[in-house]
Amino acid sequence: MRRFPPLPHLPLATLAVAAALALAASAGAGLAPRSAAPAIDLLETPSPQSPRAAAQLMNGLVHAGDRLVAAGARGTIVYSDDGGRSWAQATVPVAVMLTALHFPTPQLGWAVGHDGVILHSHDGGLSWQRQFDGNQANTQMQAWAQARLERARQALQHASEAQRQAAEDALAAAEDGLAGIEQSASFGPSRPFMSVWFRNASEGYAVGAFGMAFGTTDGGKQWTLFADRLPNPESLHLYAIASPAPGVLLVAGERGLLLRSADAGASWQARPPLTEGGLYGLAALPDGSAVLAFGFDGAVLHSADLGASWQPLASGTRSALYGAAQAGSELMLVGNNGTRLRLAGKRFEALPTGDGRTLSAAALGTHGWVLAGWGGLSTDAPSPDTTGAPRHE
Repeated sequence: MRRFPPLPHLPLATLAVAAALALAASAGAGLAPRSAAPAIDLLETPSPQSPRAAAQLMNGLVHAGDRLVAAGARGTIVYSDDGGRSWAQATVPVAVMLTALHFPTPQLGWAVGHDGVILHSHDGGLSWQRQFDGNQANTQMQAWAQARLERARQALQHASEAQRQAAEDALAAAEDGLAGIEQSASFGPSRPFMSVWFRNASEGYAVGAFGMAFGTTDGGKQWTLFADRLPNPESLHLYAIASPAPGVLLVAGERGLLLRSADAGASWQARPPLTEGGLYGLAALPDGSAVLAFGFDGAVLHSADLGASWQPLASGTRSALYGAAQAGSELMLVGNNGTRLRLAGKRFEALPTGDGRTLSAAALGTHGWVLAGWGGLSTDAPSPDTTGAPRHE
């Protein structure tokens, strides 16, 4: 049976996924949605231009060199060349919710979002082209699930008596997995990507809901499934991917899931979960001495060995944490209820919450922090520890 997680575990970037999950769940229970006007294919609909584009819900905010680029609702991508004081809207070929961005160089960037979309920009975020979508993802995932089922059947046929129960369990899991993927595919390209990260102009990764994970080695000309290499048998949601050091990859996800690869993604190991809630983000400390994973209920985990082991770190908040930003020696986490936490040594200091709107991301602008979330983009008072400091994501 296909599993649908409880909605309180969904971060800001996935709140808009809730409706799609609810629709899929009702269909799985034999309930059909009421008839309505023909659906608009948001993958074929350009993002609408608006003078209030920067006031849309924004899920991602990053630097592309000196430029700031943000992405969010209705395929909206905006950019600023004056440190966040003013914004212009980019040309985007889709109108789906966008959830994350990454620029490995000032000119080359990628954005991901709902309906399994992956977008690419070669001009610093001014214009975007679609590289991949959920229709292509469904095709690859169905082929993988079918092959997994065939392997499980063969394993059961050759299992000894001592191995039989484990082989039967594996076959049942493979059957359920294929059924879930086929059911999801029947709704079209419904699975969202939640995070994207590129090592350089060629090698990159995108992860998302229900264990969706794809990689590229040619700058996105081809995206290939790598979910089959992940120790994620329940297809838990994958919320973040990052690299704290060359050759090391980390993935954070639902139910405290933490995955690690020490060989550039060739093999992966799961770390023992230290929290029951979702982990929505990953961030390296500015000095490179440690990595943080953070998420639901204010959970923060600390690793001093590039993700090989983790320990809880008190955040002082119960608000969900959705994003991180670095500037100079300062690291800030942002989240629900306007929460902003500044790391001081191994302690967090709470900063003013402003108007209390939920924040999903932040980046250093010309005159202080630029904040992204509900209500779009806004600026904050200057950070005291960032004068002349390099910018990081």
